Amino acid sequence: MAIAIAAIALTIVNLAFFQSHRTIEAVGEQRHTYQMVRIVMDRMMKDLICSYVPATEGSSRTLDEEELSLYRFTGTDEKDADTDLDSIRFTTAADLGLPGKTAGLCEVGYYLKEMESSQDRYVLIRSEDPLPHYGASESPQEMEVAENIISMNIVYVDQDGNEKDEWDLNEKLALPEQVKVTIAFDAGSQPFVFTGSAYLPLSELKLTVSPGEEG
Repeated sequence: MAIAIAAIALTIVNLAFFQSHRTIEAVGEQRHTYQMVRIVMDRMMKDLICSYVPATEGSSRTLDEEELSLYRFTGTDEKDADTDLDSIRFTTAADLGLPGKTAGLCEVGYYLKEMESSQDRYVLIRSEDPLPHYGASESPQEMEVAENIISMNIVYVDQDGNEKDEWDLNEKLALPEQVKVTIAFDAGSQPFVFTGSAYLPLSELKLTVSPGEEG
């Protein structure tokens, strides 16, 4: 009887240990995911807050079609069934502070790419091109900044408080007042959902274009 009780007790202790170990591992994974998300969202918000367009309204300066194409703010609403896979590309004055990098304007983009090892899971790609160019960059530098992403939804708020699923600087001739980014990460049993909001200081600027160049 004593041996049987000892065996049962040992089984309970072992089960408790493994459950505790799994809990610790889960907490560790969640902490890693949280830290990754915090860094990614912080980077995105800084990039967005520093979104740039030149000041032309109220001055004699106007932009022709070629000059307008030097600047970007293009938010695209994309879906796979009911999954949000939005992307964004914009001109920003944000500085990563990396060695060898000089401060200035650059084109930055964020989009999702499906993971090869996991179906319906995505990698968040940050693209960057610091060289002046007309139109969207065709050869940006790309970096994977997060993985195991389930979805990314981006909403744009105009000066009147209206929410838009897409934004095109060429049509609006202005930046949105606010950008809301919601990213869902795979964290095991339940996804982690994080939302960040960026208010764009230069959203009050209205681009002035040459006659016949608008939209």
